[in-house]
Amino acid sequence: MRRELLLFLFVVILFPACSSADDLTWIMPEKMGEMHRIQLVSGNAAQVEVNKLHGKVLIAEASVIGRYSRPEDVGMTRPAEVWVSRVSSDSEARRQTGLMVHKMYQNPKSPFKSPKRIEHAGLSVYRFTGMGQVHFIWYKGDLTYWISAKPADEAVMLDGFCK
Repeated sequence: MRRELLLFLFVVILFPACSSADDLTWIMPEKMGEMHRIQLVSGNAAQVEVNKLHGKVLIAEASVIGRYSRPEDVGMTRPAEVWVSRVSSDSEARRQTGLMVHKMYQNPKSPFKSPKRIEHAGLSVYRFTGMGQVHFIWYKGDLTYWISAKPADEAVMLDGFCK
């Protein structure tokens, strides 16, 4: 009887808590300024997209992707994209972010130009331009962030996610 009670408690209380620990959907609000979230990709589907984007398997414990657009722009222009991954530790997030930024700086064929480091809300954010958008890369704790947005949406996206 005691074993069954412990199993019941694990299944009802602990298992849902453990399985949702890697759910990063809470990071993606429904609205960012005038933009609405038009797509939310999480779980395995998000990790598949992250790996496809990088052309290799990246080690992450969880990933989430949010795409945002103004209602009148849906289907007309490229949406803003927010990519977030949780990795094993703060130091691993710093390592992965640094490696990504370094490769972007060093690759002469990279579509990402005008690199600079900015401070926003106490965080070091790497800013690039390219493909008609601005791109921001940073880490906070064990989370790595990449945002691509129209230049006009730079402030709202940084204010919304650099917390």
